[in-house]
Amino acid sequence: ILTNNHVVAGARDDKVTVTLSDGRLYDATIVGLDASTDLAVVKIVDPPSDLAAATFADSEGVVVGNAVMAVGNPLGLANTVTTGIVSAVARPVTTAGEGNTESPVVTNAIQIDAAINPGDSGGPLFDAQGRVIGITSSIATLSSGASQSGSIGLGFAIPSNQAKSVGDQLIANGVAEHAFLGVALSDATATADGVTRRGALVV
Repeated sequence: ILTNNHVVAGARDDKVTVTLSDGRLYDATIVGLDASTDLAVVKIVDPPSDLAAATFADSEGVVVGNAVMAVGNPLGLANTVTTGIVSAVARPVTTAGEGNTESPVVTNAIQIDAAINPGDSGGPLFDAQGRVIGITSSIATLSSGASQSGSIGLGFAIPSNQAKSVGDQLIANGVAEHAFLGVALSDATATADGVTRRGALVV
């Protein structure tokens, strides 16, 4: 089961409980966590034979205006569905780590206006054909924390292509590899032709 890292991180002995939509409870173990993309994979112990996997769509085909449906558990209200449209694609979103102790998560997200609230994290974002195009992960709020404010129509989902790539690595190896540039930036100014401009200094 693919979900968000922040949903299951910190579980005791890497064990969690999975509740199915019909209320059945199953023990599960964490297969792998990836804090930098906020993704995780858990595996049900002795799963039932009647589970059906959702189908992933190619998130590269998602465009602004596409109809979407999010399924989640907002504020503990299980099996809640909200609908909307894709508001933007390839939206750079930075979220703070849990308790501000982890590194920030940077996502090239799908922005949606479907209502997403605390408890929706890790749920699927479906297209009009019922295929998963993303994993809902975060919202923008007007207050200092999501616990004090609900949806303001700015929700973000990790694109399915990224989620599937990271998920496959977590299943295979328990960890995911990421490319990095290996440079640091700081604010600076530079003067050229008698004009001083503010910019970024590559360290």
